[in-house]
Amino acid sequence: SSGINAEYGQVKFDDMWQKYETYSGGEELFGLTVTEYPELHKIKRELNLLQKLYGLYNDVINTVNGYYDILWVEVDIEQIMNELNDFQNKCRKLPKGLKDWEAFLDLKKKIDDFNESCPLLEMMANKAMEKRHWQRIEDLTKYKFDIESETFQLRDIMKAPLLTYKEDIEDICVAAVKERDIEGKLKQVMVEWSTQDFSFGTFKNRGEMLLKGNETAEIVSLMEDSLMILGSLLSNRYNAPFKANIQKWVANLTGTTEIIEQWMLVQNLWIYLEAVFVGGDIAKQLPQEAKRFQNIDKSWAKIMAYAHENPNVVQCCVGDEMLAQLLPHLLEQLEICQKSLTGYLEKKRLLFPRFFFVSDPALLEILGQASDSHTLR
Repeated sequence: SSGINAEYGQVKFDDMWQKYETYSGGEELFGLTVTEYPELHKIKRELNLLQKLYGLYNDVINTVNGYYDILWVEVDIEQIMNELNDFQNKCRKLPKGLKDWEAFLDLKKKIDDFNESCPLLEMMANKAMEKRHWQRIEDLTKYKFDIESETFQLRDIMKAPLLTYKEDIEDICVAAVKERDIEGKLKQVMVEWSTQDFSFGTFKNRGEMLLKGNETAEIVSLMEDSLMILGSLLSNRYNAPFKANIQKWVANLTGTTEIIEQWMLVQNLWIYLEAVFVGGDIAKQLPQEAKRFQNIDKSWAKIMAYAHENPNVVQCCVGDEMLAQLLPHLLEQLEICQKSLTGYLEKKRLLFPRFFFVSDPALLEILGQASDSHTLR
């Protein structure tokens, strides 16, 4: 209505001003004293001011009212804040005489009120906000946000008592961003270990019977890095929605590290004893241990076949109980073989004291080559 009144007033005034100019011209023409109308000049000045204010007033009211109709998914708070800032600057530049007018005060309040909600709206519009965060804001404000709806508009958010709960809503929004950060780091760890596979090396003419040493050491080192990341996520106070999953991955990687360490121990012993017990003389000297080693060898082949079928590091080690059960048993059996072998070498040293100065591997080579026991005597 103020718009219609202002325009109607302007039309009436223009009519009067035209008459004034006509009469003044007439008075001048007839050499009469020109009648002054100070009130008319005052009104002219005020109407000019009013036009300035009215233009801005209309602009602000239409723009801000338009904000309420924007769909929440399309809201660009930054753009809104820039526009409001622009309006504030224009208000500052208006002549002083206008600043007591009710229309000016209404206008300023309209801008300031919307502006006050903007920082909060900007936080709420963050892509990190999930359903669970909106649920917390609903519980807090006792107001239903139907953000899943395709027709959900900014007005539906502004109806809620946001500023009453400003600090609590800010906390929820901050938590959303922190949680997204945690989720991102956890996903990175999960993705990395979904693509890490074992590298296999060949052994003699028996095919790929080994884990490659350097590559496996590199895997363990990467795993330590991942466990450090997971450790920091575990101690982060915003980790609640992902805590169970973080703990699961700590257990996965810790378990995998332990299994790989045991696996490498078994591998080294197996390589060492394979040279002794597969063929050669010593196997004949220690038939019981040779038999034991044959069983170990079968289990080792079984483990390596399993690893080829399940090359993913984590899946292979902790996907089921296979390695966790078999490796300790193999290690125990290999250690029995090694003990018997050490006992056998000690006996040889007692028979041939010069062997005391020869290391076990060198002595094994000497004894292994001696297919004819006479050469040792």
